[in-house]
Amino acid sequence: MRISIYNKRIIYICIFLLVLLSCTSQRKEVNKMPKPTAIDLLLISRYDSIYTYPVKMKDEFKKAQKGLTDSTEFYKLDLFVGLCFYLQGNADSALYLNQKVLDFCDRYPGTSALKANAWNHRSTLLQGVNQKDSSIACLHHAYNAVYQSDDRRELQSICINLADAYCQTGDLPQAAKYYRKALWVVDSLGSTNIKFSIYLGLAQTYANLHNFPLAHHYFDLAEQNPEHRLEHEKYIFANSKGNCLYFEEKYAEALPYFQQAYQVVQNFSQPSLSALVEANLGEIFTLLGKTDSAHYYLDKSCSYYMNEPTANEEVVFYINSLQAALALQEDKLATANYYLSKPYNPLRIGPSYIYLHNKRLMEYYARKKDFEKAYQYKIAVEQYDDSIRNVRSINSINEIDYRYNQDTTLLKRDILISNNQIKLSQQHNIIILVLALLIISVLLAILIFIHIRRKNEQRYNRQMALATQLRMENIRNRISPHYMFNVLNTVMPTFKQYSELAHPLQLLIQVLRGNLLASEKMAVELQEEIELVKNYIALRKETNPNTIHIEWEITEQVPLQTLIPSMSIQIPVENALKYAFEDNDEQTNTLSIHISKEDRNLSISIRDNGSGYDPGKHSNSKRSTGNGLKVLFRTIELLNSKNTEKIIFDIRNIGISDPSQHGTLVTITIPFNYQFNI
Repeated sequence: MRISIYNKRIIYICIFLLVLLSCTSQRKEVNKMPKPTAIDLLLISRYDSIYTYPVKMKDEFKKAQKGLTDSTEFYKLDLFVGLCFYLQGNADSALYLNQKVLDFCDRYPGTSALKANAWNHRSTLLQGVNQKDSSIACLHHAYNAVYQSDDRRELQSICINLADAYCQTGDLPQAAKYYRKALWVVDSLGSTNIKFSIYLGLAQTYANLHNFPLAHHYFDLAEQNPEHRLEHEKYIFANSKGNCLYFEEKYAEALPYFQQAYQVVQNFSQPSLSALVEANLGEIFTLLGKTDSAHYYLDKSCSYYMNEPTANEEVVFYINSLQAALALQEDKLATANYYLSKPYNPLRIGPSYIYLHNKRLMEYYARKKDFEKAYQYKIAVEQYDDSIRNVRSINSINEIDYRYNQDTTLLKRDILISNNQIKLSQQHNIIILVLALLIISVLLAILIFIHIRRKNEQRYNRQMALATQLRMENIRNRISPHYMFNVLNTVMPTFKQYSELAHPLQLLIQVLRGNLLASEKMAVELQEEIELVKNYIALRKETNPNTIHIEWEITEQVPLQTLIPSMSIQIPVENALKYAFEDNDEQTNTLSIHISKEDRNLSISIRDNGSGYDPGKHSNSKRSTGNGLKVLFRTIELLNSKNTEKIIFDIRNIGISDPSQHGTLVTITIPFNYQFNI
């Protein structure tokens, strides 16, 4: 049933015209593409009208040739004037103009791109007059010419037309090869406007191979392709999809596609296309048993081709065969014999059409009870069935072999590495990309830095708030030393007459004053801390002079002006005096304080021989607030967060490491270059 639609080659050339002229502006920096000329822009603007209004476009192109000084541009227009002649049905004039262009290219070197275009056009013209072998030869001339030019854009159109030509001659592996090569060229050149035609061609090829899943796969790709659909493309797609479903014998599903194609083709000034679709519709209605509709479309198609002197002989033969099929269905044997007995040249008719013709002859003679001739045609039909199955099997194997073993290295090299300008352009793009990435990286680094700084500031603010809260709690827990200090200073003159009370009260005032000043500072000098501790110890001894023996050991190298965290000695000493000796039965309770210089650090150790450090033991004691060490730990943690060299503060129970001894050891190591500014 499938009528060869050689007209689609014209459509491919028209589609490629848009790609040829527009891709320059799309990919200037990737491929070596000439800028579009005024004639190129004219062809772009009139591109969609060439097929629909060939007479009007022919006149406009001839008018544009007047006054041209560039011979290449003049002959480029000649090609499209010839194309308009062809679309009007005047193939001789089209071939004449095409030969003029080829003669010009032979006389002037450097016109390889125009020469390739001319051979490509010529192949289409010869295909239209059923000279298939000559058409393929022209396409190979075009293929060779395009490789002699720096402009390879014509290559994709040539590959598509080669694929289409091989498809019509039945060489399906070669058809698939050139369709795939065209697809690769399109990807290499960065074009997108012509992929629809390639997908459609591959779908038709696999439909002819009866590989229907793969055919529908490419039909789907063509349908999903985001390119703008022209009316010509809509026509080709609908007609081809209908043919595929016809091969699958899904006649009811094929009918809407042929009807869609017929609706689109009514907008064209090409009665030959309408006649082709009418023939397709006539056969579908015949197969569906709708003889009235079949008569309507077949009669219209037959009316055109029987009155067209340049009609393709193969198409006329097939339409006569369709008329015979319809007559057989209506049991009109005389009418069937009229169409089946018309003479034809077997060398100019495709084997698939002869096969269907023989099937109808077999049916005709069987109905006439001439079983001998019916049997002869039955044998011919079966032989063709066997041969066509073998051919399809061989074609499928060859196509699969090519699909998985083709080597496109040379093509890739020729297209992508055409000159040094391409490499420079690519390097330029890479440099821009690298610079963009560097700028993005710097911006990200700045954002990350700002984020980290804000996190640190938030953490610092939380730590300061916590330290302030703990210090305030410590001050409150000490029963407002500032208030007590002022009260005691007020009543101190009264107690001077009692000598035994004056000295303890004086010590109490000094201790409270020292505590008040220390609680308001982050750090104090070592000598101030020592004085505070000594006053506190003296005050304790006033109440119980014989309880604890205090040992001080301060080496001469120790700089007394060294800053240390406030109350860092006083709090451990206070805790030792309050809790260390509660359960100690020894006669001599000793608290030793050792301060020395070790390398670049100030070392402080506070040791007692009491019951040993036991965290939480005194948490419920009425004498304990639990805030002294907590404040000290938090203060050191806050200070360490701002210094690279850290203060080391450690408390351990001596009895754990050495069971023969008991007591608590507090060690504090402070770097001399420690910073207390936060």
